[in-house]
Amino acid sequence: MSDTTHPHTLTLPREEHGLATSKAATRRIQGVLPAFVEDQVAEAAADGVVVPLDGSIESTVAAALVADGVGPDCVTGLVMPVQLSDEGPARTAETVASLLDIDCHRLHLQPVLTAFQRVVGETGEPTDDLVAMRNAGERFRMACKYYVANTRNELVVGTVPRTDRLLGAVAKYGENGADLSLFGDLYRTEIEALADALAVPSGLLEHPTHPVAHTGAADAAELGIDQRALDSILHFAVDRDWSAPEVADRVGVDESVVERAIRWCARTRHKRHTPPKPSMDN
Repeated sequence: MSDTTHPHTLTLPREEHGLATSKAATRRIQGVLPAFVEDQVAEAAADGVVVPLDGSIESTVAAALVADGVGPDCVTGLVMPVQLSDEGPARTAETVASLLDIDCHRLHLQPVLTAFQRVVGETGEPTDDLVAMRNAGERFRMACKYYVANTRNELVVGTVPRTDRLLGAVAKYGENGADLSLFGDLYRTEIEALADALAVPSGLLEHPTHPVAHTGAADAAELGIDQRALDSILHFAVDRDWSAPEVADRVGVDESVVERAIRWCARTRHKRHTPPKPSMDN
């Protein structure tokens, strides 16, 4: 987490690989994140939060932390399967909601996506583009989160880790559409450490990582390294602005891997920033 004067900013103890995964670090994170959510809800005069639940480590840890911050009665969990392959994770998500005693609703989005494909097909545009349809599915989820949040006077909690934000492993205006970016400063390895500290069932820790949209491969696997090495590369290259040779030497990987990760971040910069606009005199 960056060092600013925000009341919920903290300096984390980091290990040699640059990540905050020690017991001391996870204890500090467990203290600041629930308090952050509680204060944001109070500041917005909201009645609670909406959390997307998909059976992943990220959404499970997020649900546990926000429930700790505002109480289970003020958390709405949304399970939003789109494809048949989402059924297993959806059941896991509902189990998580039950264990945390939070209100949970399942929204079946396959009929919505089918109707959407039918309408788009009538315009003569292709409807078999897998990346385009995956992105559409995520944007439908985002619309559902905000619809429910609007009707309940709640804030939408984002569960995207810093790893996915930097690599662009999200649909633009999809998963990153949120009022609170709970894990905006935490890498996936650090969230896994949090999951371990929270005693998240080991089965969830084996949940596949988020696929990279343009390849369908997991980001670390795509680069031929493990998750911790990838997160370390991103921390040293992006957060500390080290050169590629310095990062490669510290992490113990080939310099070409670091350069590729940096290029990956640069290509997906548009997903993390507001759209460009022409400059005009006011």
